Amino acid sequence: MKIFRIGLVPALLAAVLVCSCEIEMSSNGKLDGMWHLVSVDTLSTSGVRDMSEERIYWSFQNRLLELDDKSGVNHSVLYRFELSDGILNLRDPYIYDRENGDKPLTNIIMLVPFGINELEENFTVEGLGHGKMVLRSEYLRLKFRKM
Repeated sequence: MKIFRIGLVPALLAAVLVCSCEIEMSSNGKLDGMWHLVSVDTLSTSGVRDMSEERIYWSFQNRLLELDDKSGVNHSVLYRFELSDGILNLRDPYIYDRENGDKPLTNIIMLVPFGINELEENFTVEGLGHGKMVLRSEYLRLKFRKM
């Protein structure tokens, strides 16, 4: 009986701890992860820019998007995003600066290297699967490869 009580206490404690923890799960599916921007098509001119040698990445996790230039030329940017009915909505951009605190982004020029032309922008998801993603805005089509 004593052995039963000794085993029961840790089991009950573990059950309470598991029940009290709230695990937040992402519902982004195939969108989650790091994506390398490999090409940008300008819709009005049908021009295509090969970006495969550039080091521009979009990383999705939960409700946060990080735009990162791994070459260090451009500042990293954080966005809140929502994916609903095939539309990716980007909003609330911030300059990523952990040392001095993230600051709201107001200069749209900082977004251009990442294929974004508005502080708040919507993209139609034209393709998402098999390690590839295609997003279309009003002006551009962005093609990505999953890392």
